[in-house]
Amino acid sequence: MAETSWVEFSAVRQKRRRAALACEICHSKKVRCDLQARSAQGHVTCSNCAAAGKTCQVRPPRRDKVRGLTRTSLTQNLTPPLETSAASNMDALPSDGGNQSPDLDMSLDSTAAATLTVTADGHGPETVSQRGAPLANIPRPNRASVPSAFVNDISPSAHSDRYTIDPGFLAVYGPENENDARHQAMTSQKTTNLGNLTQPDLQQSFAETYFEYCYPWCPVLDKSSLSIDLAKSPLLDDALALVGSHVQPPMIPHAGPSFYYDRARRRFYEDGESDLITSLRAVLLFYWWAPRPPSLVHRHSSWWWTSVVIRHCQQAGFDYELEADYMGSRTNLGLRRRIWWTAFARERLTAICQGKPCIIDPEDCNIPEPSLADFPDDLEDKTSAEIFIYWVRLCAIIGRIAKYLSRSTNTASNSFPVHLGKDLIEWVRSLPPHLQLPVGGAYTANFHRNVHQLHLPYLTIIIVLYLKRSPPQAIPHALPPSILAATCLARIMKDSLVRGGTRYLMPITCWYCGMAFIALLQARVTQDLQQPADSDLDMLALAVKQLKTMWGTANVFDQGFERLRATANSSRHDDFLARLTEQDSAGSQLQSDDNGIDWLDYFPFATAQTSPIAEKLLAEQSMQYFPFDNFCDTSLMHFQDVFEGFDSWTDPQNLFGDLPNHDGT
Repeated sequence: MAETSWVEFSAVRQKRRRAALACEICHSKKVRCDLQARSAQGHVTCSNCAAAGKTCQVRPPRRDKVRGLTRTSLTQNLTPPLETSAASNMDALPSDGGNQSPDLDMSLDSTAAATLTVTADGHGPETVSQRGAPLANIPRPNRASVPSAFVNDISPSAHSDRYTIDPGFLAVYGPENENDARHQAMTSQKTTNLGNLTQPDLQQSFAETYFEYCYPWCPVLDKSSLSIDLAKSPLLDDALALVGSHVQPPMIPHAGPSFYYDRARRRFYEDGESDLITSLRAVLLFYWWAPRPPSLVHRHSSWWWTSVVIRHCQQAGFDYELEADYMGSRTNLGLRRRIWWTAFARERLTAICQGKPCIIDPEDCNIPEPSLADFPDDLEDKTSAEIFIYWVRLCAIIGRIAKYLSRSTNTASNSFPVHLGKDLIEWVRSLPPHLQLPVGGAYTANFHRNVHQLHLPYLTIIIVLYLKRSPPQAIPHALPPSILAATCLARIMKDSLVRGGTRYLMPITCWYCGMAFIALLQARVTQDLQQPADSDLDMLALAVKQLKTMWGTANVFDQGFERLRATANSSRHDDFLARLTEQDSAGSQLQSDDNGIDWLDYFPFATAQTSPIAEKLLAEQSMQYFPFDNFCDTSLMHFQDVFEGFDSWTDPQNLFGDLPNHDGT
């Protein structure tokens, strides 16, 4: 009898997984739908519908496994308050050394066990177990690969239907708009295979760098929830790594800011992060990577990324709060406000720096000014929050000045903006004692880097207000307030250099130094001020050379400084002097109370010990006389041409000539 041939059979067969996403057409025809696989590749239709040219409509899942994704969970806040239970649930997940594949199978059979959903009562996330199995016995997918859409899905702040005034669209097409939002939220639940999270020790170092150097200017991360936020979002993790590795690079091997930026940028553009607030927080951190100057249009500049954040915020309605917003989480509302005001302040600075129009019109917004109530209750350093609040107020004034200057270039009569000058004086007087600039002595005993940095834009805008450019192609003519502001700015840079570094300074500091250089170059023409002006110019040049190690824009200013000083010291000195003083001579002198402004009120922190230039200016002002040999027309009563050529003299390319661009860091 022939031996029976047995076919080996395994009693344990892997259950065929049902696709989590399928379209209505394929489901009705009972054919295989590849919408889930194609959505992970960036497509929005299945191959069957694409071939037939039909609209691919996602079929809402009706199985028990996905009933947890109720309508209420789809309308919760984007970043609900994370209670202690959330942290314990995340910690309860077994660790596997981080060696899982970053790819995530989107079928709910494999992910329901590790899926976090928001409960209907909004009291925090609850764990959805598969068939009641213990959580510890279920294989955990990589935290980095768990899409945040499972946690938050979509919320009112992620919708684009938050119109200040409904033009009639929502009243008619509201259901369709809601259905499309649900469809986009479901199809966005995918991950991008761009690598794993940062090493834990590096991540801790990067976080410390951010909170020490960057938080007052970009308070969008909170210590209490940072570890959970980074675990959920590879995009945010890369953005934080970019900041930490560039501002305070670790000594141990790491990928470097260029790598982190490139990977984070691709994650953003490829919709690797579906949570709106998380995406905006990450993009705001891109500010600390500026390898190229804005002399050429590109999509890596601060102007670009700030505009991206502003447009997303406007679409989501961050700028116009509704009554329903006050009924939700105060933590979430405060975070949204901090995101908005960070973008607002940066846009105002960029507008004055690059001569660009402002995107945000404050008259279209009803969001209140930032306050301490917008920050976490457990914030340890309240001074950082105060600095942010006063910085935003200052930037609001700078934005109004930028708007005034840009529009004044097109009018026949341009008077000095007295009301804006008074706004600046009111701002500096409103500073509490611990935020006032401590440069009244010959040296700074109580140096505070953030207080010093807070005053850089303040001093620079005074320089801008008191620079007179006429005729075209002439170097701007600096009036005494501009020179005093410039020497105070040079003192700030000296205080930073004395303490060993400038890496914490923001990239716009290059422009601050460039504007101060122009004013001090004017002061150098006067015999009494030549030597102290040269000392301040040396300090600015040294600071810009240090900034070259981080910011590409510094290359333009560094070469411009060398060219201007070489010209001033060359045989063409007489021609250079003529360019500096090519003005309509009226012979009048600048009195401190012209037009109702005592310009000494701009400088309550300045004394005769602040700098040698400050000593001479203050002494001569007390005598109401300025014996400057080459200060020709210095009267505010002849300011009709002060703003001529504003668009050009705010551009370093025009101020410092045609210099080659550098893409270095």
